[in-house]
Amino acid sequence: MASLESILLDARSLSPSERAELVAKLLEETARDAEAREAAVGQRGLAAWTESTRGESWEAYYPPGLRNNREPAS
Repeated sequence: MASLESILLDARSLSPSERAELVAKLLEETARDAEAREAAVGQRGLAAWTESTRGESWEAYYPPGLRNNREPAS
């Protein structure tokens, strides 16, 4: 892999419009990577939360008409 210094030397030889294009592509790549990392963190968090609440009864938080074995409220 090329060192950062050699990449910067190559970038200095680009025209201003090529540099702007390079920066835009680098930012796009960085945003895509960050989005993928954030999605992975979210998935791990949701999996951990789901596992931690497994077996708990949430019925008390449901409206009466949605509770198990109950008739809808009139």
